[in-house]
Amino acid sequence: MMNVKEIMNTEVKAISPSTLVREAAQIMRDQDIGFLLIADENTLVGTITDRDIVTRGVSQVNDLSEISVDEVMTVKVLACHEENTIEEVATLMNEEQVQRMPVFNDENNLVGVVSIGDMAQHLNSVQVGQALKGIKEGVHTTH
Repeated sequence: MMNVKEIMNTEVKAISPSTLVREAAQIMRDQDIGFLLIADENTLVGTITDRDIVTRGVSQVNDLSEISVDEVMTVKVLACHEENTIEEVATLMNEEQVQRMPVFNDENNLVGVVSIGDMAQHLNSVQVGQALKGIKEGVHTTH
């Protein structure tokens, strides 16, 4: 079985909770990503996705130029360990309805991010279908 550390993205981008939503969106645009980790003094405190910006930012606030990401971020952060198998993580993503997860090592250091897309090429089609079905059916937000 393949472990998450074999397929995760090790180029992790984290921003401060005080970063403006506008700046987070610009980082996402410039780096062609839809997910950022939010850390406060090396402690992971949340995540923000392009969807969070739309569903919590645009839909609730008239002017995004002055609000910080801590006002729209997801605070319930689901993470995994680099030694978890991709099957375990796909199951967890399905159950918790997330598409990306931060990855930690034995020292509790953030070492990467894994997405369902990263795992899709290594799982069989039934596993990928089940993971995506759960994620797409149960889209919800937690702030």
